[in-house]
Amino acid sequence: MEATQRITRRAWNGTLLAGALLASGAARAQGGWPDKPVKVIIPYPVGAVGDVMMRIVGERLGAKFGQPFVMDNRPGGGGLAATRFVADAAPDGYTLLLNGPNHVTNLGLYKNVPYDPIVDFTPITHIASAQTMLVAHPSTGFRNIEQIVAAAKAKPGGLNYASSGSGTGTHLSMEMLMRATGTKLAHISYKGGSPAAVALAAGDVQVGFAAVPLVQPLIASGRVVPILVGGSKRLPGFPNVPSLGELGMLNYDVEVWFGLLGPKGLPPAIVDRIAGEMKVMLEDPALRQQFDKLGFTPAASSPAEFDALIRKEAQRWPALIRELGISGG
Repeated sequence: MEATQRITRRAWNGTLLAGALLASGAARAQGGWPDKPVKVIIPYPVGAVGDVMMRIVGERLGAKFGQPFVMDNRPGGGGLAATRFVADAAPDGYTLLLNGPNHVTNLGLYKNVPYDPIVDFTPITHIASAQTMLVAHPSTGFRNIEQIVAAAKAKPGGLNYASSGSGTGTHLSMEMLMRATGTKLAHISYKGGSPAAVALAAGDVQVGFAAVPLVQPLIASGRVVPILVGGSKRLPGFPNVPSLGELGMLNYDVEVWFGLLGPKGLPPAIVDRIAGEMKVMLEDPALRQQFDKLGFTPAASSPAEFDALIRKEAQRWPALIRELGISGG
């Protein structure tokens, strides 16, 4: 009997020890994060606005945490495959996702979206928003929005505009502007912001919204003319370019936001560490100045605040996209 009790006690103690070792191992793994490079999946091509933004903050995150944040660009297909890849990844903090409006707009663009933008992800932080700017080719003679509206109303469908793809922020920006002004322009879709900007500079299309970082050098060289900028106020680098807000059209604005997410079940300790460091980073005057020059508005948030933004966007855009009859394929 005593021998049996001793064996039972040993087995029980062994179970407790194994459990304690597993728990301490898990704690060390989480507490020691990161002990290898962190991969950030980016559903945009190299040089796209979101890519530029993430590389800036990724370099700083790598320096802070002592491990490189490696950018893995996987453009194409509306970002469906890239986003699904992260949804299926292990929630260990070594596979993250930089995403923007397409995270939720895809619900309205595609019949079969292989992930739930809310259920399948852990929001970490909203990094920043990037303003879009309406520009025109110099040959059009357009210098303000009133001239564009007058020309569009005089010949509906006679003007064409470039976008970085169906359902993207630049496409939705023009759709909302047309709704606000009662006009209709012909849509010319390109595979990304850079090809669209090149087409605008070449005069292949007459007008279009584009991300500020992409058109800054084109404006400086006189190859495109700035007309207006999204948001409630003028940009520091373009004090003479009016905003949608001051023109009374802020309700039709499209905020191009970017944020960092992880797979569902990402440990809160890792989430809080990244979000906390991002908040400190985005309050740095040097980084804010860098963002200002690129047309980025810092927006470091708590995970809960970023979650609320995603849910709000998911309520607004898919329904509106279907109403507008926009399809991604």
